[in-house]
Amino acid sequence: MKVAVIGANGQLGSDLLRAGLKYSNVELIPLTRKELDITVREQVYEVFKSIKPDFVINTAAFHKTDLCEIETSKAFKINTEGVKNLVETCTELNTALVHISTDYVFDGKKLKEKKPYVESDKPNPINIYGISKYAGELIVQNYLEKFYVVRVASLFGRRGASGKGGNFVYTILEKAKKGEELKVIDDIYMSPTYTYDASKEIWNLILNEKPYGIYHITNTGYCSWYEFAFKILEFANIKTRIKPVKHTEFKMKAKRPLWSPLNSEKYISMPHWENALHRFIQSIIDNL
Repeated sequence: MKVAVIGANGQLGSDLLRAGLKYSNVELIPLTRKELDITVREQVYEVFKSIKPDFVINTAAFHKTDLCEIETSKAFKINTEGVKNLVETCTELNTALVHISTDYVFDGKKLKEKKPYVESDKPNPINIYGISKYAGELIVQNYLEKFYVVRVASLFGRRGASGKGGNFVYTILEKAKKGEELKVIDDIYMSPTYTYDASKEIWNLILNEKPYGIYHITNTGYCSWYEFAFKILEFANIKTRIKPVKHTEFKMKAKRPLWSPLNSEKYISMPHWENALHRFIQSIIDNL
């Protein structure tokens, strides 16, 4: 089986490659922005036609949430039009697509119920990033037969998010090492997810030929960003001041859903986020 990974040098893409290396029946084809710009339709077709992949995993996205509010056309060009280019080419070449999406397709109104969003919940994004990603989802669902739309959330991994300067775990650790007082939002809840755990489950979808459709792949459980930061410091054995604050204390251009934990109703089995975080910190402990 030949599998192309778009965004291969990113946080999720690099772990998809790492997790995929153990499968002898998989030929991995890493594609970075240098090899493939998904916004150029002709380039997408030529690259796919030359490599003839059975599956394409698309991790490429413009995911700077606040910047999406300003650079709206760029958000839709990458997150929506770029996905359309992939879908059209996959249709022509009979290639299956794994498209990575986000918890930000939801509006956060399940906060009253305090129940995670599942695959059958209706999306209703409240910022440009979420809207552009949901539009991409709809194109995949409505134009392609062989697809997985995989929603992930609050990712952390070794590589760090390209374009974001790392990830939340690295940010907290770096600030703590400098002795800075940490102010962390305690009224926004999500599902922290280790990219390596998510990658293994994505490969499980592909290799075990799970039914096509939408899947939520996150570590189980949920927490506030403050609770997440507290556990990061605890597992790294770092003592520093950390103060819980409300999201209104931060100036953000984009509205965030105050509640976006994900869970799966499709028998996806993932470790708890605390277990995942502990393993991740142990894997980088020598570099702290």
